[in-house]
Amino acid sequence: MARLPKVRDYLEWYLDWYEAEHPTTITKARSEVKRFIKLFGHRPIDRIRAVEVEQYKRSRLIDDKAAKETVGKEIRRLKAAFNRGVEWKELDVNPLASVKAPRGVRSVAVKFYDRAAMRRLYRANPARAPLWLFLAHTGLRRGEIIALGKSSVVAGRLLVESDPDESGEGRTKSGKWREVPLNRYAKWALRHLPDPLVTVHKDTVSDWFKRDSDLAGIGGHLHRLRHTFCAHLVMSGVPLRRVQVLAGHADYATTEKYYAHLTPEGADGAVAKLKY
Repeated sequence: MARLPKVRDYLEWYLDWYEAEHPTTITKARSEVKRFIKLFGHRPIDRIRAVEVEQYKRSRLIDDKAAKETVGKEIRRLKAAFNRGVEWKELDVNPLASVKAPRGVRSVAVKFYDRAAMRRLYRANPARAPLWLFLAHTGLRRGEIIALGKSSVVAGRLLVESDPDESGEGRTKSGKWREVPLNRYAKWALRHLPDPLVTVHKDTVSDWFKRDSDLAGIGGHLHRLRHTFCAHLVMSGVPLRRVQVLAGHADYATTEKYYAHLTPEGADGAVAKLKY
């Protein structure tokens, strides 16, 4: 590929690579870059100015009335795509390097499993039950458990460092680890898992879960186990800040957006505690 190609040529080439590496999320990736390709596809990458991308971002937010979360995902996806080209030394510049992705903080009602649903999941495939139980009691992302060894457990605490995914998300952006204490359920699951815990591709783990959750009649995707971990912590009265640390959310706004509405007492209960 020639250096500094046109936007469309590079992004289509990138998406071909992405599809081979992440077949289950390629549709989402294509959707997140299609508008940028339509507008800038004919332009050489090195001719795209940051101010033009800022105008694109503004148009998506104001003219298209797209949510901040949606536009943020598009910008992060594009930054990750061009960063990959720079890392591969196929590109000299990332035209979005100085562009910040907008972040929304609106509350989102996430879906998670209750105790009965988790029991049906375990019964659907007892051989994989320890894996699903371990994920639901540690909040690990699917990429974090791949090739994770039992040596990562020190004094009953799981040490986790995640790799950023193709949208740029991940704790290693800040170079930080997190620790997740293992409760008795996670410890039981760990004893029944091999070492390393999982050796297949992360998309294969997602496929396993899809089959088991459909068989159990509970539906959903693998990431719902992570939501289950966080949601039940919040409903048990664990402060949102503590949930942020345990889940490894880089931004407190993420924890607040997805789980604040699940706090046990809500606003009425909070102000009812005032006694002065």
